Amino acid sequence: MKSIVVLIALCIGCSVSHKSQDFACTKNTDCAGHQGTVCDNGFCVVPGTIDAPGTKSDAPKTGDGSGNACPPGCTACNIQQKTCTIDCSQTNVVNCNNSVSCPVGYHCDIQCKQDNQCRNGVSCVGAASCTIECSAGSTCRDIQCGAGPCDVTCAGNQSCRTVSCNNSCACDVLCTGPSSCASGITCTSLLCDQGAGCTSVPAGCHSCM
Repeated sequence: MKSIVVLIALCIGCSVSHKSQDFACTKNTDCAGHQGTVCDNGFCVVPGTIDAPGTKSDAPKTGDGSGNACPPGCTACNIQQKTCTIDCSQTNVVNCNNSVSCPVGYHCDIQCKQDNQCRNGVSCVGAASCTIECSAGSTCRDIQCGAGPCDVTCAGNQSCRTVSCNNSCACDVLCTGPSSCASGITCTSLLCDQGAGCTSVPAGCHSCM
């Protein structure tokens, strides 16, 4: 009888539907089907909830658990996976009134969520990839993308001035804020220019391996 109960319990566990892959993403535009979410650490989430009190992030806050600290400027990271979050609201860790740089070889999530942050340059030149959130007023000036994917969301009023896709293999600059992307937006090519911002959707605008 005991073995029958165990078998039933196992079968019930097999019937559980796992929906997490529905929210998997690599850039903010992948979250278009989940209203009000952004791409954060590989999943579509509501901004500001991933580090809310009472929740537990999968990524270690200070390193990879081996005693190694995060690279300078990262407010959270996973050294083994080479991911780095730069949350500019955490002023005790990072000062986003200065220039902001993604560590070389890292996948960075840069969050400029307060007015006038990230105005003195954001460099992803040596990054494996960058997702940059410019959600507050007058945020983000002189963004320099690297060779990897570069996803910039300009939701703040008058956000994003001088964004250079450079040789990014997939550069998306989404301009939804009032008077955002008013000047200096340079896509990888004219084919990828969508008027206000850039897109990696057309053939020839996405070459990531």
